[in-house]
Amino acid sequence: MSRSVGTSARTRAVLVAQCLIGALLVSGCAGGLWSANGVRREADEPAPQPTGACPVIEGQPEPTGCVAYDGNALMQGNEAYRQRRTLTDDERAILEPQRQAALDALATVSHDDLGATAVTGALEDAGFDAQRVVADANHLDDLTVVTVIITVPGGCLVGSASDGGSEMDTTGTIADGGCVTAPGH
Repeated sequence: MSRSVGTSARTRAVLVAQCLIGALLVSGCAGGLWSANGVRREADEPAPQPTGACPVIEGQPEPTGCVAYDGNALMQGNEAYRQRRTLTDDERAILEPQRQAALDALATVSHDDLGATAVTGALEDAGFDAQRVVADANHLDDLTVVTVIITVPGGCLVGSASDGGSEMDTTGTIADGGCVTAPGH
């Protein structure tokens, strides 16, 4: 087995170059002796770190020494999941037979039985999946109002039943694809 001297010298040179490049990259990523603004600092001096979060206030300079954030944008983003998708006229037309069936089912609930259980039962009898119906009864003095949200393919049916009658409308889903926000939100 013979080895060429040129090959091993070249291999060693490549290895040394790779090690040097690797060492430079590691020291560069770790901060080394240079700060982010290019000013040399002492080896035992720690690299400056943000001390917390600071709100960005319109018309004022951006804070330094902390992580800046836009509180208004965060709040708007936090509430965005509640926004309903707008239905097109074609989508409303497709949901219309289901809306009418739900409205007809609500009309069958008697005044004496008006409550969440009776409303859910009437909707189930009309062919709606009880797992996709959210009914909530509210009693105000002598008036009972049952709010109803039904998840159907392509959208949501939202309405109410009360002693004075029933109403039902078609709406789009919220950003997560459902019709009802999670409890506590």
